[in-house]
Amino acid sequence: MITGLHHVVLFCNDTEESRLWYERAGFGYLRGYESMHWCRLGEAEIMLHPGGKGTPPGAPVLHAAVTDVGKVFDRAREQGLTPVDHEAPDEPLTGPVVRPWGDEEFELRDPDGQWWAFTERR
Repeated sequence: MITGLHHVVLFCNDTEESRLWYERAGFGYLRGYESMHWCRLGEAEIMLHPGGKGTPPGAPVLHAAVTDVGKVFDRAREQGLTPVDHEAPDEPLTGPVVRPWGDEEFELRDPDGQWWAFTERR
């Protein structure tokens, strides 16, 4: 069900400066949209996202690639975990969220507060 790393979200003070750094470091640039930029990381991607309220620079969100997000969601709930959406982190979800770009996902926080998203690309 979990097949690998989908992408990592890095919250940045200045996404343009960060994009240039990642390009100079050898990461291939993929695309950009509204101050967000995506770079290649093998089969996965790095997303450079503007930092903001509740998302300090340096606090990543790790996205695991999954083949059936509904089954992964159900398993998480069966194991006593509480799936959430970063847009409303205090409200438990009843099912995965479909993002405007088509991916379907949900998020969990590990015991140390790290954000993990489980993402099925559509």
